[in-house]
Amino acid sequence: MILTAVFFVLTLVVSPSAIIGIVLLGFAWGAVIKSTQGGTVTVKGVTITQKQASIGMSALSAVFLFYLLSHIFWYTLGTSGIFTTAHAVTRDASMHKDEGDKIEMTGDLTINAEEDAAFLNPAEVSPV
Repeated sequence: MILTAVFFVLTLVVSPSAIIGIVLLGFAWGAVIKSTQGGTVTVKGVTITQKQASIGMSALSAVFLFYLLSHIFWYTLGTSGIFTTAHAVTRDASMHKDEGDKIEMTGDLTINAEEDAAFLNPAEVSPV
C-alpha cells in the first residue's frame, strides 16, 4: 500500500499534464472560494450558497481528477503490482521460522457446560 502511494506521488510529480491540471483546479477552487466569500453568489439570476458551490466544486473536482489521473492510477497500480509479485515470488521466509520459541500446548481443552467460571458465565446484573 505504501509502495503504491509512493509510486503514485512520484508519477504525479513527473507528469506535466497532471501538474498543470492540478494547478488549474487549484485556481478554480480559489475562484469559487473568493466568489462565495460573502456567503452567496448569483449566477445568471440563480443564487448559490457557499455550501452548494463547495459541493458542486467537489463533484467537478472528483470527475476532473478521475479523468486527469486515470493513466497515472493504472500505471502506478500496475507497477506496484509487479514489484509486489516479484517480492512474493523471490522472498525467502525460512529465516523467520524460529522453532526455539515454540511452546508446547498441553491440557484438556474440553469445556464442561456445568463449569461455573467467571469468564465463561458473566455475572448477571439485576436492574435497578
